[in-house]
Amino acid sequence: MATITKRETSYEGLVGQLENGEDGIYNLIAENTKNIILQPKVSITKQDIEDIPFLKQLRDSITRWEELQKRVSGRDAFIVKRSLIEMRKDQYIIKNAFKPPIVFSQLTHNTASPPPLDSEEWIEYDDAGNACVKYSGISLLDPQIVAEILQVFPGLKAHSKGQYEKDSWYIVQDFEKLLDAALAQYPMYRRIIQYKMDKYTNAEIQDFLQKEFHFTHSAEYISSLWRNKIPKLIAQ
Repeated sequence: MATITKRETSYEGLVGQLENGEDGIYNLIAENTKNIILQPKVSITKQDIEDIPFLKQLRDSITRWEELQKRVSGRDAFIVKRSLIEMRKDQYIIKNAFKPPIVFSQLTHNTASPPPLDSEEWIEYDDAGNACVKYSGISLLDPQIVAEILQVFPGLKAHSKGQYEKDSWYIVQDFEKLLDAALAQYPMYRRIIQYKMDKYTNAEIQDFLQKEFHFTHSAEYISSLWRNKIPKLIAQ
């Protein structure tokens, strides 16, 4: 939340960390500020220090003050600490003045045409003759692909309805059958999927599971089931 508030983050990195991916960014940003652009996170490299003399001077001063901090106490230690904080902030002001970060003019959902949902599966044998299943493309053997389909499944199903010439329609049909077969022995996991697709929060799901199955799981554990264990189980 601090990263979002400061508008300082790696967009791709943040999308990868959020449970609901790109939509999570839009959920975190306040409704009336969704048009404000995320600015790139600024880091200071060795090359920056070599290229910007003022930055090198400031870094040398920070090093001296850090040594001084080890030898003082009480009010002097407080003054040194506050000064270090301000000097460290000034590093980024200097860096931005000499090397302004590139900020994109607009942040929108990706509207590019989707690629074909091709996949290929085959069996390979190791030296001991043991079989191993291999795959490529948009394969339901890939837990990451399964996890992404779970995230968007209600919308994908609605969008592909009646689109018999589209790959997405067949993905939906196969996925529903696979879901039923894989989770037949795991009613609690099936319920978690249902609640997630109905847009309930982890805290709400936690309460539902306790009442229905008498299990008490943390919100973090529910998120881990949704993003990791359940997709792996379906792919297997």
